[in-house]
Amino acid sequence: VEPSAERCVSTLLELIQTKVNYVVQEAIVVIKDIFRKYPNKYESIISTLCENLDTLDEPEARASMVWIVGEYAERIDNADELLDSFLEGFHDENAQVQLQLLTAVVKLFLKRPADTQELVQHVLSLATQDSDNPDLRDRGFIYWRLLSTDPAAAKEVVLADKPLISEETDLLEPTLLDELICHISSLASVYHKPPTAFVEGRGAGVRKSLPARGGSATHEEPAQPTVIPNQLHGESLIGDLLSMDIGGPPPAPAPTSNLDLLAGGLDVLLGGGPEPGPTSGTTGLLGDIFGVTTAPASYVPPKQCWLPADKGKGKL
Repeated sequence: VEPSAERCVSTLLELIQTKVNYVVQEAIVVIKDIFRKYPNKYESIISTLCENLDTLDEPEARASMVWIVGEYAERIDNADELLDSFLEGFHDENAQVQLQLLTAVVKLFLKRPADTQELVQHVLSLATQDSDNPDLRDRGFIYWRLLSTDPAAAKEVVLADKPLISEETDLLEPTLLDELICHISSLASVYHKPPTAFVEGRGAGVRKSLPARGGSATHEEPAQPTVIPNQLHGESLIGDLLSMDIGGPPPAPAPTSNLDLLAGGLDVLLGGGPEPGPTSGTTGLLGDIFGVTTAPASYVPPKQCWLPADKGKGKL
């Protein structure tokens, strides 16, 4: 927030005066962001920052300090000496610091070309010939081609005015913000656009809304489970599925009378009685399904006559 930026810078300067190494480095990183947000407003503290240049050992803090020196090189008298001190251990620096050094030296050359021509040739040689980092080499070749072809075009590209950092959430409508919160896990919240903006030729989709925040929200009663009517009567599940009427158990066979040996009982034993036929009882489950009748309960083979009555003469 702009009204509190000046107070924030004053507090950061007090922290830098403590000379605590990690505090100084974090303060320089934050001050770089403030310079980016409010350019050409707090340049008076640059001299204080340069006093702590030798104590910086974190890559992010060193890269931030190099950016500040390159951005305000025209206001720092010994900017070339400060950057040259970093180039002594160029290959030992972090890739982030190397990229910032390359850009800062090119900025210094475009602002003071007469004094820094040898310095820019040295850093371009380090970046393009002695480095294995492809990003650093590509940027070095681009700067080299721009400077050798058209220095005026290089100045327009490298020293162009940067867009101001602004808070985009202040520019969004409250209704859109409420809708984006419902789609926080989708690309709509990333691009700050409603989901309907990504679909061409279709009408507006259904908008999600947040639930009411009041404490008097009504709770719906859970639906009662549906009970199958047949289960209430205890019927069989197979009978319910196949719509079959399964009868009760088959009736017990009628008891047979005792064998009368004197009144024709011998004829019954020797084959005089009729063969039992198939029982006409209730068919089984498979018979109901396939429409067939069941087989006889047992098979009785035909009886063979060993002694005719005329030859035996009634004797056994």
